[in-house]
Amino acid sequence: MEFSVRETRALRRVKDSAQGKGNAVDTAQDPLVSWLFSLQGPALKWDMDTARSFCVWLGRPERGFPALHIAGTNGKGSVAALAESIARVSGLSTGLYTSPHLVRPEERIRLGAADISRDAFRSLIERLRRAAAAAVAAGAVPRHPSFFEMMTAAAFVAFAERRVELGVVETGLGGRLDATNVLDPRVSVITTIALDHVKTLGGTLEAIAREKAGIIKPEAPVLVGWVPPEAREVFEATAREREAPLHLAERELDVTARDDGSFDVTTPLRAYRSLRCALAGPHQRRNAALAIRAAELLRERGIAIDLDAVADGLVATHWPGRLERLDGALLAADLPPVRSCLLDGAHNMEGIGVLAAALADADRRAPTRRALVFGLTEGRDAHRMIGPLAPHVSRVVVARPGIVKAIDPAEVHAALVEAAPQLAPELVPDPAEALRRAAELAGPDGELLVAGSLYLVGDARRVLLDLDGTGHPRRETQIAPALV
Repeated sequence: MEFSVRETRALRRVKDSAQGKGNAVDTAQDPLVSWLFSLQGPALKWDMDTARSFCVWLGRPERGFPALHIAGTNGKGSVAALAESIARVSGLSTGLYTSPHLVRPEERIRLGAADISRDAFRSLIERLRRAAAAAVAAGAVPRHPSFFEMMTAAAFVAFAERRVELGVVETGLGGRLDATNVLDPRVSVITTIALDHVKTLGGTLEAIAREKAGIIKPEAPVLVGWVPPEAREVFEATAREREAPLHLAERELDVTARDDGSFDVTTPLRAYRSLRCALAGPHQRRNAALAIRAAELLRERGIAIDLDAVADGLVATHWPGRLERLDGALLAADLPPVRSCLLDGAHNMEGIGVLAAALADADRRAPTRRALVFGLTEGRDAHRMIGPLAPHVSRVVVARPGIVKAIDPAEVHAALVEAAPQLAPELVPDPAEALRRAAELAGPDGELLVAGSLYLVGDARRVLLDLDGTGHPRRETQIAPALV
């Protein structure tokens, strides 16, 4: 494999960045993946010209499969995983594209029940590397595709070449200018709207809703979850303008919990009784309901999903790092013994609130001593985020997520000392050492909790399950707020 001078310099930059920030990446071991991580998008992205023109150069792979496109502040990954599982269990060949990854980039592209293989992924990225270079040389793209644009193109090519019968695609950030928005989906879903990425998407619910509404396509049904009124008005107006059939969860879905832990979902088509979901937490009932209704709408649009497979599909869903509980007996041998470890990628106030509710529900059944490993990325407020968690944890250890955009853990630690002194916050920047210290604090009958960042959850999974991976030594492409 040969790299140009430009590519070699990029590799050097990402290696220096990884070494300076403590990220887990071995550039000598996998230079192609390191090159991929080195790709940077513009500081502000005002259009989708590169994503669209690169797909044209590749022969429009996004048109090679029917798609379900999902956006939202929280829950979009869970809904995507649930919907893909329902479709797969019903007998369809499926693809799933999500972000970010936890341990290695192959996780972002799932073919059927398994991640794309490492060899297949590297072969695909090498092909796209050469294609991008040719497109740049020919003037066919405005600039070299960014990391996320390359990953999105890779997913589309993989799905098209596999001829999947349904590709389920999660947006990366926002929707209007997200690289995934080159899709013309059969159905779109918008899960929730809350304040997050405000510097990028806007500081109001209406502004954020306008960005998410960008995935609504002419005449394609859109399913909207339980959202605030000001966001709903944006979606209603956009759907009306684009003549897209609008389906609102608050009008079409009823979700009822049962005493035995199961739940019922009633849709305009049928009632699904005594359902159980592999994804933990009461909030996943609503995510399951959205996935079920999305499956119904896809069926109406010609995708042969067997609705009798709904119950089995929910149980078969695999979505790590979201209220994922690991048995303490299965953790890495060099970790002090704990009863269990709970990993949750809650990284904004809505997600933290959902996590706190799940912890409160668990404590009602069996009070647990927990030690929290906590780290944040840019744009997060440690003072606010620790508040809902504080009643449910005994101690907290501050670590640094393995990504360039992590907030300095010393800054987070100082904020927690002020906001929650009763938790006696400790500063242990290295995630592996932070996990060991938290395990000591939790004790053999206690529980580890990792939250605040999906990147930190990925670091924890790597250590706890002794996984190999390449980390996150990069910044995601940012986009500008919607023009008003």
